[in-house]
Amino acid sequence: MFSSCASVTSRAFARGTARAVVAASAFAMIATGLSGVAVAGPQHHGTNPSAGPDFCNQNGYLAATRPIETELGQVVTYVDVYYSNSCQTNWIRVRENPAGGATIKTIWADGQPGPFTEQDNGSDSSYSMQVYAPGTTCIHFQVHLKYPDGRHFAETYSAGANSETICGP
Repeated sequence: MFSSCASVTSRAFARGTARAVVAASAFAMIATGLSGVAVAGPQHHGTNPSAGPDFCNQNGYLAATRPIETELGQVVTYVDVYYSNSCQTNWIRVRENPAGGATIKTIWADGQPGPFTEQDNGSDSSYSMQVYAPGTTCIHFQVHLKYPDGRHFAETYSAGANSETICGP
């Protein structure tokens, strides 16, 4: 009878110890994860959102989507606008270039140096550099898609404007 009591007591002790170890491990993982959170600031302006040490894209979310159209108004693909709360930055992603030529992306933010223009070739998706845009800061962007021979294919379009504008996250 004593042996079964001791056995029950030692199993309960072992379970309690295991719970304490799991809780301590979980706390350590949370504390370690929180220490790696990016500190927002202009140091992120003009940098790659998927690059370290801050990896702003890891907590970025889709904030807006705009069409990319031919001169005849046919939507051929989309540009997605992302925002990172931890870095307070925006960047754009062109989903694809169906024409297979150059994808030319320009992005800038009010009150910050810029603009930043980049070109990627081919039909794959394409990301811009990020711009620091805290709070309700407006960002502006323009995308041009080309055929492989360099002819114009499509672009972002806003009547009466040279670029798309989005303010705030």
